[in-house]
Amino acid sequence: MSFRRFVLTTGLVAASLASAHSYAALQGRDLDGNQSTFEAYYDTALDLTWLADANYAKTQYINSGGTLGDSDGRMSWDRAVAWADSLSFAHPLTGSAIDGWRLPTATDTGAPGEQCAFVGTDCGYNVDVASSEMAHLYFATLGNHSYYTSTGAGSGAFTGGANPNSTLDNVGPFTDFGIFSYWYGTALARDPSRAWVLDIHYGYQIYNAKTAEFYAMAVHPGDVAAVPEAQTYALMMAGLGLMAWRVRRSR
Repeated sequence: MSFRRFVLTTGLVAASLASAHSYAALQGRDLDGNQSTFEAYYDTALDLTWLADANYAKTQYINSGGTLGDSDGRMSWDRAVAWADSLSFAHPLTGSAIDGWRLPTATDTGAPGEQCAFVGTDCGYNVDVASSEMAHLYFATLGNHSYYTSTGAGSGAFTGGANPNSTLDNVGPFTDFGIFSYWYGTALARDPSRAWVLDIHYGYQIYNAKTAEFYAMAVHPGDVAAVPEAQTYALMMAGLGLMAWRVRRSR
């Protein structure tokens, strides 16, 4: 489905993202017609749009009186996939449906890549940010760190090596992060009964049984639901007014 895309002013974006970390890759997007608040953020580094509410399933449940979403936002993998797929918003200007939402994806490299480590792989702590969309958001864009450093304890009890600057210190412009694991929409290739997750409490990427209940964060490919900057909207309305005036004069 196609709909018109517009770009926000740099000033509005800068004001919305003011913090100790610039979060320069995130640009606010309006989904409800109120340009003073942003309900989504376009991630320029990944070319996709995140819902600003990191536990929107719970918000949905509250706002709908229990008919949508989930009471605490924690769902099995099948439910989380279906929930994200069911999301739809009306474009605040055109009224076009903004659907096609999904869970973030991870790259499953198969058994050889599933080497739990303290750094640099697709599994464990301090993972390669290219290994998944949410790892990129968590580590690269928001600037968080894993609980264990790259030289943390060897194996077993994971003693020592704890990172003092860790575990979701930076939430950026997002709200209501659940301090627990978040589902990816990617199942484990060698075991379809499991799927990938990111534990944002410890900054740990791993897989778990699909029957477990974890949080879900919705994302949409590309830049959706962008609203026009104030000057552009004013010029657009002025142009329409001029056209209407010319039509009246020509009669």
